[in-house]
Formats: sequence, C-alpha cells, structure tokens
Amino acid sequence: MLRSYLKNATAHAVSWTRLDALAHVRLHRQVPFVVAYHRVVERVNACGPLALPAMEISVAMLTRHLEWLGRHFHLISLDDLSTALERPPKAKPLAAITFDDGYGDVFHHAFPLLKRKGIPAAMFVVTDLVNTSELPIHERLHATLVRAWSQWTSPRSSLSELLGKTTPPNVSDPFSATRFLFNVLTAAEVEWVMESLDPDHHVDRILPKNLGPLSWEMLAAMRDSGMTIGSHSKTHAFLANENDARVREEAGFSRLELQRRLGVDARCFAYPGGSFTAEVVEAVASAGYEFGFTICRHRHPRHLALTIPRTGLWEQSCLDSSGRFSQAIMSSQAAGTFRFISRCRQRHQEGL
Repeated sequence: MLRSYLKNATAHAVSWTRLDALAHVRLHRQVPFVVAYHRVVERVNACGPLALPAMEISVAMLTRHLEWLGRHFHLISLDDLSTALERPPKAKPLAAITFDDGYGDVFHHAFPLLKRKGIPAAMFVVTDLVNTSELPIHERLHATLVRAWSQWTSPRSSLSELLGKTTPPNVSDPFSATRFLFNVLTAAEVEWVMESLDPDHHVDRILPKNLGPLSWEMLAAMRDSGMTIGSHSKTHAFLANENDARVREEAGFSRLELQRRLGVDARCFAYPGGSFTAEVVEAVASAGYEFGFTICRHRHPRHLALTIPRTGLWEQSCLDSSGRFSQAIMSSQAAGTFRFISRCRQRHQEGL
C-alpha cells in the first residue's frame, strides 16, 4: 500500500512540474515509447492463482491505455521504425504497441479493438508454440511452483534443497521464485525443475486452455490487417543463460519459421525476459534482425537499434492508490520515471 501511495505521489509531482511532458518529447521524438503487453482478457484473474501475475490486462483497461496514448503520441507501426529513426524530429512524440508470447486471447480481444480504432501494433511470437496446445514455459513453471508451494512445509528451504543452492530472501512466493529461476537457469534446467516437481505432468492437465497460443491462421489474419509479426525466439529460453549455439538456434530458427509459414521478413526481435548480453545481441544481428527490443534502459553501444527499450504494462500498472486509472501514472510510465528510480534486474555484461 505504501508503495502505491509513493508511486501515485511521484507521478503527480512529475505531472505538476510538467517534467513528464518534456521527457516525452526528449525521449520519444524519434525513438518511440514502445509498450509491451502480454495477455488481453475480458476479466482479470479468471484463471485463478495458476496464471502468472502481471501478465493480464482487461479489454476495458487496454482501451483506456490506447485512448491516452492516442491523445499524447503519434502511434506508429514497427514496420515504419526505420523511417522514424531517420526522419527529422517532429513535435509530437512517437509510441508503438507490442504484444509478447503469442497468447490466443490477444487475437480474440485485442485484435478487434486495434482494428476498430485503426491502431498499428506488433505481435512477438514464440514460434515453437504456434498451432500447438502447449503453454509457455513460464506459465508451466509458475503453475508447477504454485502447486509445490502449497505442498511444501518450508517452500524456500525445499526449493534450495532441490537446486542445491541457497534461495535468495526475496523469493517469497511462486511468482518471485519463477523470476529467480528464469534469471539463473537454462531452459533445460527449468525443464528439469518442472520434471522433478511434477513427474506426472499434472499441471499440464489443469492449466486453463485460454492460456494457449495463437494458430498460424490467426497470425495470418493479423499479418493481413497490417500487424507487424516479429520473433520472441523459438522456445522462450532466456538467452543470457544459454550457450552460443542455443542462442543462434533460438533467434535464427524462429525468423526462418516466420518466413516459411507467413511469408514475412521478420525484422524485429523481442528478447525473452528482456535479458541479453553482448554475445546475444551479436547473434540476433547475425540472424538478420534489424530491431531488437528489451525491457530496460541499457543499450548496446554498437547496436542501438537492437536494444530498444520497452515498458511492460498490465492491468494494475497505471492505477492510483484508489485503484483507478491514473493519467499521471501513465504519463510517468511514458516518461521513464519509474525506470530511472528503480534498479535494473536484467542480466547484461558490464559496460552495457
């Protein structure tokens, strides 16, 4: 609650001094304010405790976000990003809308809204999941930990024993444990954790089906309407944890698959989890991508276009202390206020 009040007070102070408006112009005249969403639902928390928190936004709240962005920014397609980066600065700052992971509910709920309002957007997909009934690895891990948490007497101790390493004190629930494991383990090690905790794959049978991915037909319809289709890797492995061969496979295969299945020249790549190293960026460049998107303010000095920051938003990200949509907080999100006062948790090599 205290954090909510502080966030609200900070946003109103920044808005009152007009520092947010100045930051919008300075930061986003050429490099757009890129917003990242995940799931778009009719009602939040409908999947109960199994679904990952901070991944959902309701259609009603997304509408509020889009309307605010439309009033204060010129909304562009990522297909026009080359022009935006090269054109002379314009008075109105730029913004772009993106969706990660390729959840099917984006097609059912966000896509009609975007078409109705004539708003361009981009979808970053995990290509191995498209046209399958398999759920994203982060959803499966979180659900596995939710189940294990309810069975363990001392969850942190049990997790430490399983891993053979001490679990940090800030790991206090399944969500924080999910974030911790993805930051320190390879995808193969994450699969081993899930197999150890759920050898019968019970979680796969109880996870809600509406967490499922898009089909190629859905993506083709989005492509045909002008939506940018980009890669979010092959399997959603956190690339900063993987060896060079796995990184190149994740980036390269997914681009080739999008070309083969949809006939698109995928120019945009979103780093899973936002984590990257210099080697990861070089691999993404070698795969043929022109633009890469992360979720922090770090940039690769030789590949600025491959480390464009984004801001992740969800249902509660722009609510005031009373639980209402706050234009001041939304404006501060666009100004980068909260990014500059918080520590970056992403993994980068020193110097980036």
